[in-house]
Amino acid sequence: MNSKKIWFIPAGMVALGIFLLSTFLSIPIQVEGVGYLDKLEHCFAYFVLIISFMIAFRKADILTPKRAINLLLIASGYGFGLEVVQYTFFSYRYFEWIDALANVLGVLIGFGVFKLFDRG
Repeated sequence: MNSKKIWFIPAGMVALGIFLLSTFLSIPIQVEGVGYLDKLEHCFAYFVLIISFMIAFRKADILTPKRAINLLLIASGYGFGLEVVQYTFFSYRYFEWIDALANVLGVLIGFGVFKLFDRG
């Protein structure tokens, strides 16, 4: 495997992990007095997702401004789409607008942090 393409493995694993945790492997974590922890988890997961893909594209020398915007849109769509999948296919899961917003917020923060520190 091309050494530059190896960076897509962690990014793909993050995407798969988010899918599994959003669908089959739901593990609700409750901390007494903190009702919004779930939203922080959503935000953090999508923060890691966009950064991992941005790093993979940068390391593969194929990150262009247009691709970066496409990654932002795709990651945001993935977060929104998984909320729809939960509602449509899993009776014990449901769609939450605030979760979808947290997903997109994580993507936007991650994108901004990446751009802030990117030296490419």
